[in-house]
Order: sequence, then C-alpha cells, then structure tokens
Amino acid sequence: MAIDRGDYHVDSAGTIELACRHIGLYLWWAAERGLASTAHDPAEVAQGPTGYFIRICDAKLWDEDFNDEGLAFTKSVYESYLGELSRYARELGVDDYQVPETAALKDHFSGWLDRKLEIWKASASRTSARHVPADKAAKLRAAKRKKR
Repeated sequence: MAIDRGDYHVDSAGTIELACRHIGLYLWWAAERGLASTAHDPAEVAQGPTGYFIRICDAKLWDEDFNDEGLAFTKSVYESYLGELSRYARELGVDDYQVPETAALKDHFSGWLDRKLEIWKASASRTSARHVPADKAAKLRAAKRKKR
C-alpha cells in the first residue's frame, strides 16, 4: 500500500523534487533510526534524501519501505507529520513544498519525530503490558499458585 507518493503532490508543488522533499526527509529519518527496511542504507539516503527517494523509490513510499516497527509507527504518525510540516512551513513564511532541505529542517523534524517515536513506544509498551496473552496469563496464575 502506498503511504505517500510524489505524484500526489506535483500539481501543488510544481516539480517532482519539491513534491518529494517531505517524503524523502521522512524516509531519511526512518532509515537513520532503523525503522526503514534494510534495502535503504542510511548513509546513502543521507547523501540527498529527495534525490534518493525519487531515484530509488520511484517517488513512491510503500509499506515495504519499512520494517514492521517502522510501518506501524508510520501509519500512526504520518498524517501528524504532514501537519507539522505545514505548521513549520508557515513559521518559515513559505509554502509547504518550499521548505528547504537543510540541516535545520532535518534537526527540526528529527527532534519532532524522535519525540513522537518515544511517546509511541511508551504507549505500545503500556498496551502490550495490559494485554497479556491468555496462555501466558494462565501460566503466570499457575506459577503464583505453586508458590503459595
């Protein structure tokens, strides 16, 4: 399934490069955090995220571009990421597609996404702790009874 595609944005952005910048940035971050599939080398993505995304991914971000954890996280946060991109662009006084691919942009979104990932992992951890599989719960109860 496509998470995002450059061709979805070309009419608004004006060029495929501008249409793909935010997607390439997201993939760059995911690759650096070990959330992208092993097909994406973080060092290679870092050399030019937008160009890499266009060249290697054919300007399409698919489920397969992520490992299981990365895909689950992406599905939970990507829409918020687009909202933050829009907010950040307004703060800079530019259109969403005119946000420059700079170190400052990477720093902003890396920090933003890192915080979202931390919250997501904490939430996932709490959820999994509350949902102990039935067979494991039964084994835990049996072990407690034996101790008495």
